[in-house]
Amino acid sequence: MGTLTIISPKALAIATLDNFPTPNVEKTEKILGPAGEIFEFSTCNAEGIGFTIANAQIPSGAGPLPHIHHYTNEWFWTPQGGLELFQSIKEYPDLDNPATVNQGGNTTIYTVQTEPNQIVYGPKYRVHGFVNVTSETRPLTFIWRQDPTSPEYEFHDGGIREYFQDVGIPIKSMKKLPKITDQAREKFVTHAPDYGINQSYYFLQYVNKVDNQPPETLGNLQDDQSLSEIIEAINAYNQGDSSVTCF
Repeated sequence: MGTLTIISPKALAIATLDNFPTPNVEKTEKILGPAGEIFEFSTCNAEGIGFTIANAQIPSGAGPLPHIHHYTNEWFWTPQGGLELFQSIKEYPDLDNPATVNQGGNTTIYTVQTEPNQIVYGPKYRVHGFVNVTSETRPLTFIWRQDPTSPEYEFHDGGIREYFQDVGIPIKSMKKLPKITDQAREKFVTHAPDYGINQSYYFLQYVNKVDNQPPETLGNLQDDQSLSEIIEAINAYNQGDSSVTCF
């Protein structure tokens, strides 16, 4: 799986991984996300585990507004860095009470500028998101693993791939990307709760403060066992293990 080490940019400890395996799926599904992400999806299922991987390209300035996952836990691998990630300490476990003033209450988010080959863990219930702060398109690998509390979805991945199939725009040619429609942007927010996601309409809907000095408690977030199980499942599939299916 590569060498996993810990570094400390400012107060945030982030693991680094020199590579992340990709399932050798013959034909991946390509979708343009309403927040500008160019996704290439693969989903894998094995005994007791379901997850979706997306190798993505993030154009300059692109990235989702603050949001909360309830049915998946997530990792971000940044092969080239250049992305500003943000996350809250406060948790919002009630899908019906997101981080608005009149519901769950606004939160502080903490930002970090990523370097090449960092992998950042984002557990469920936290307000989080990212933006490409460079002038160039940058790669980003998403890993979403179904949480045990998730209801059952078709792909057994906590609903994340079905969500983007619903709200995103299919890509027929990488040389000619479709346009992001107002309808897709609206569905990105309004359909999100069907997949266990609270998605904000505007940046400050969930946020009352942005802090670039993350506390150590945030930096110490990790679930290396779950991440290792994902990597092992991908490697097993790529080596022909029929107990793992990827598509």
